[in-house]
Amino acid sequence: MVTVSADNGDMVIGVTDILSVRADQIRNEAIMWQPLLRSAVIKQHDYNVISVYDTMTRDQQMERLNVDGLNIVKTLINLSISICNEKVLQHVLVLVNDALKDHENIKYFEQIEKENVASGDLIGNETSAQKSGIKLSSWEPFLDLLNRPDEFIVNQSCLILAKVISLGKYRLEEKNLQWFVNWQSSQLLETNNYLHTVIASQQLMLRVPEYRMSFYQSTVLDKMLNVLSTRISFQLQYQIVFCLWLLSFRTTYCHKLLDFIKPTANILRQAMKEKVIRIIMQLYRNLLDNYTPPRKPAELMIQGKVHVVVGQLIEKNWKDEDIKEDVEHVRTILDIMLQDMSTFDSYLAEVKSGKLEWSPLHTNPAFWRENAQKLNQNDHEVLRMLRILLKEEKDPTTLAVCAHDVGEYVRHYPVGKYNIDKLGLKERVVCLLENDDPKVKSSALLALQKLMLNNWEFMAKTNA
Repeated sequence: MVTVSADNGDMVIGVTDILSVRADQIRNEAIMWQPLLRSAVIKQHDYNVISVYDTMTRDQQMERLNVDGLNIVKTLINLSISICNEKVLQHVLVLVNDALKDHENIKYFEQIEKENVASGDLIGNETSAQKSGIKLSSWEPFLDLLNRPDEFIVNQSCLILAKVISLGKYRLEEKNLQWFVNWQSSQLLETNNYLHTVIASQQLMLRVPEYRMSFYQSTVLDKMLNVLSTRISFQLQYQIVFCLWLLSFRTTYCHKLLDFIKPTANILRQAMKEKVIRIIMQLYRNLLDNYTPPRKPAELMIQGKVHVVVGQLIEKNWKDEDIKEDVEHVRTILDIMLQDMSTFDSYLAEVKSGKLEWSPLHTNPAFWRENAQKLNQNDHEVLRMLRILLKEEKDPTTLAVCAHDVGEYVRHYPVGKYNIDKLGLKERVVCLLENDDPKVKSSALLALQKLMLNNWEFMAKTNA
C-alpha cells in the first residue's frame, strides 16, 4: 500500500495549476519597501528584515530561514496583517508559501503560537480581530484574508492556512474549522479557476484525523461528487479520489463514499494515468475491507463493471507493484461476491450498470424460464430500467440486448405483454427499427415478433 506520505503538500498541485503559474510571476515582481516604511504601513524592524530577505534567491531564503526563521516568519505575518495593497500582499503571501515548502519551517509558526499562549499577545500588531477581543493566532491572518476580493490572495491564503493547521502540531478549533470547511465547500465548482488549490488544501487537512468528521458532515462530499461526475482533468480526478481514500479508512465515512463508486468506475474504465488507477484501486480496497458487510460496495462495483476492468488490469505490467497487489485484492473479493450472488442478482446488477453485453444471462432460455417473472418485482423495477435504457442509451450492444430481453420476458411470461404495453416498452422497441445499426434493428424486430405472435420461432426462421 502506498502511504499518505507518498505526496507532499506541493506535489498534490498539478503543474498546470493557475496558482503556481501566477506565483512564479508575482515572485519576480520587484516591490519597493521604502515607501511603505515612510508611510508607516510597515514598521522599521519588519522593513529591516524584508528588505534584505526579498533580495535573496529562493535557495538563499531557505538557508536564511534555517538561521533566523522565527524572526522572518514573524515579519511575514506582520506584513500579511498590515498591508492592504493587493500587489504587495500577493508578494508577501508567495514568500510565506515558499517558506512552507520546506515543512520543517512549520516549527516557526508553532513557536509563535507558543509565545501567544505564554504572553497573551502575538507580535505587536493590533488587528481588527484583536480590537474586537478575539485572540489572534499565527494562522488567523490567513483565515481573515479569505474574505478579500482578489482571487490569488484568497486561494494562496487558503493553501497557507491548510499547511499551517495540518503540517504541524497546531489544530484549528471547531468553530473556525467549520467555517473554513464550509468556505472550501463553496469553492468546489467546476468553473473555479483555482479548484486545484482548494482540493489541494483539503488533501492536506484530511490527513489529520481530527478534521475528517467536519468534512464528512459538511456538503464537501456532495460538491466533490458533482465535480467528479463532470469532465475534469486527470489531476483533479486524482486529487478528489485521494481525499476520498483518506476518508475510507474508517467505516463510518464509507457510507457516503459508496456514491462515488459509479463515477470512479467510469473513470477507471478510461484511465490512462497510473496514479489515477492506483488511487481508485486503493479506495476500492478500503471500501471492500472497511464497509460492513462488503456486499453493498461489491454490488455497486459489479454494476459499474469494475470486475471486468480489474480482470484486464491484472494482466498489465505495472511500475508500481502496489497496484498489482490492490488489483488482485479487489478482484478476489469481487469474484467471491459474484459467486455468492444469485444469477438474477447478477442480471439485476448488470441492468443497473446501464451497460449490457451478450452473455448467458441474456441468451440462456433456462435463465428466462426461471427468472422472467422476477422482472415484475419492486413495481416492475427491471422493466422500468430497461425502458430508460431503450430511450436514452446510445450503445448499440446495450440497445440490442435490451430489446432481446423484452422479447424473452414476454416469451416466457406471456401475460407480461400487458406490462410491456402499460410501461411503454413496446413503443421504445418499435423506435429501434429506425436505428442505424443492423444488429439493433434485427433484435428489435425479433422482440416485436415475440410480443405479437405465439409462433414467433417459426416466423423468425422464415424471415431468416
